[in-house]
Amino acid sequence: MSARSEFLAVAPEAEALPRRSNTPGTSLELLVLATDVDYCAGVDLASGALVRAWSPGPIAEDLRPYDVVGGTLDDTIDLLPDPSQPEAVPLMEPPERIGRLTGRRVERYLRALVHPPGQPLLAIHGPAVPFWQRTADYPSIAVVEPEGPAVIRLRDGTLGCLFRWRGVPVELPCLDRRLARGMEASHRIRVDSAKGERLLVALAPPVDGHCHKVVDALLPRP
Repeated sequence: MSARSEFLAVAPEAEALPRRSNTPGTSLELLVLATDVDYCAGVDLASGALVRAWSPGPIAEDLRPYDVVGGTLDDTIDLLPDPSQPEAVPLMEPPERIGRLTGRRVERYLRALVHPPGQPLLAIHGPAVPFWQRTADYPSIAVVEPEGPAVIRLRDGTLGCLFRWRGVPVELPCLDRRLARGMEASHRIRVDSAKGERLLVALAPPVDGHCHKVVDALLPRP
């Protein structure tokens, strides 16, 4: 077995995922799933594709899952910390909130993007992959339905997410800023997901030559 095949498993379904426009100047309307300081992950409402949008300025901290934001695609590739992410796009400016979706409309978008059960998360065996092995042939983000409830817990000042996948317990760092703020405000050190809540699992930008799997968000029921 080659070194590459030890980390990657072919995911035939990946070719069937919807594709979004990447033409600079194109307007983008995004159903928000997760945010960070300069990053917004969501669903392109025009194509139904997952998008990882990188901003030249700070993302609004009060954005919530299923808000709708608008932005314009740029051609500044330097904004992308990992150009091998097939979902990554640069924005001309931070996205602005323009609305919100709820209920069945959100569910239709998410249901079409759920990670195939029984396959390695993001087509990668193990918690990380060397950056030099990353290619745009494989997804870097996915909506995941864990096997049973997920547990978010705070240990040593760090959030982690524990869930089962392919019959095996998996624990990944959790980067959900909204959830972290809520736990801090309520002095909770553990949150159990409710029935129907999903995870947004992603590959983080490279650190020390490796891209690690993380949980970007615990997605509330639409």
